[in-house]
Amino acid sequence: MRFYRSVEQTVESIREAAPGDADRYRAWMADTMPIITLMRAGFEAGAGGARQWRRLPARAWAAGLALTRNGGPLGLAQLLLSPYGRVLQQRLTSDRVRGPVSAFAAHASASPTAPGSAIYGLWQAFYHQVGQWHAVGGAQGLTDALARRLESSGGRWRTDAAVARVTRDAGRVTGVELESGEHISSSCVVTAIDPQTALLQLLDPPLSGVRGAELRATHRSNAVQMLVLLGDCNGLQSYVDTLDSLADGFAQAEARRLPDDPIPTYAFTPSALDESLAPPEHHTVYLACPTAPFQVRGGWDAAKEEFAERMIDTVEARAPGFRATIVGRAIRTPHDMAEELRWPGAHPMSVDVSLDQLGWMRPTRALSGHDTPISGLFITGAGTAPVGGIAGSPGRAAAKAVLAWRRRGRS
Repeated sequence: MRFYRSVEQTVESIREAAPGDADRYRAWMADTMPIITLMRAGFEAGAGGARQWRRLPARAWAAGLALTRNGGPLGLAQLLLSPYGRVLQQRLTSDRVRGPVSAFAAHASASPTAPGSAIYGLWQAFYHQVGQWHAVGGAQGLTDALARRLESSGGRWRTDAAVARVTRDAGRVTGVELESGEHISSSCVVTAIDPQTALLQLLDPPLSGVRGAELRATHRSNAVQMLVLLGDCNGLQSYVDTLDSLADGFAQAEARRLPDDPIPTYAFTPSALDESLAPPEHHTVYLACPTAPFQVRGGWDAAKEEFAERMIDTVEARAPGFRATIVGRAIRTPHDMAEELRWPGAHPMSVDVSLDQLGWMRPTRALSGHDTPISGLFITGAGTAPVGGIAGSPGRAAAKAVLAWRRRGRS
């Protein structure tokens, strides 16, 4: 079964594998499209007023459709408060369709049984609206492009210069102190890391009072991702068999256990879209398990090799011959990513993408504007409003907040 940007192409693919769900899927997408049109407004955080006004009529029309197609205000509220597993069970009849849709939804590190997670299932419509994106050259290509843009504007950047402290004088930021002992003075500091780390650990003294307590109470689950990076000569898809197996995987992760077989697994082949990532006639593949626990009983050192083999077995059982095409591999456990990338809990979104930590409540209501009680200190990144992901919205919103602060005279 293949999912395309085109709803109709997707429906015809579904019709071949699960005929009873083809028209159901089309109807579900029609009901969901206006909801996602409204949700996409969240990515406009920090956008100019002119752009917002131009899009207002379309959003007003979408609001009307979202209500009429989803049972009015109460029906829509009930939908958004539901788990996405319940939504998929109501709208679709076959796990052949529910499974892959839930695989996309699980990118939010949310179980299909989690209340309020419906939006991650509904987000399926977003992929039909705008497709999925890949930077040429992979993530490094995007980083390199940003670095070139910064340099072209007269900026400078440094790497391998870890920050030990964000310094301040009472209510004003004064700069950062590196682990090397060097102090870089600045009246403005923007952090793009986990907000808890930035404001409760690096900031000296740390954020206190009610705002500090609210930030300290933000939460992240123990279910994150485990990666196996492979070289092979085939292009593949992604695999989640059933809603039940996915929900069980999340439950096992919260109990610090590895998921049972078959392991919920994505198999992505970015080199099928970008030839620069692999030699001719070869591909790069990464297998990702969305229900891998950050903390696992017995530790990851003892578990990682066997778990990687089980992930490969999951694909091999559905694509015979896959294992024989592998020419190399690298394993990245949640522990590896936490250590190498300094990700607390190995959570790529810093904190859970839950209803109480989304949009204007991310990471907390008081900090969702990207400024802080410390003059000149701003936060951005995946743990800030509106949400993480490679969309740039938190960065643009933070930049707008910095410019507004400068216009106010840096007060």
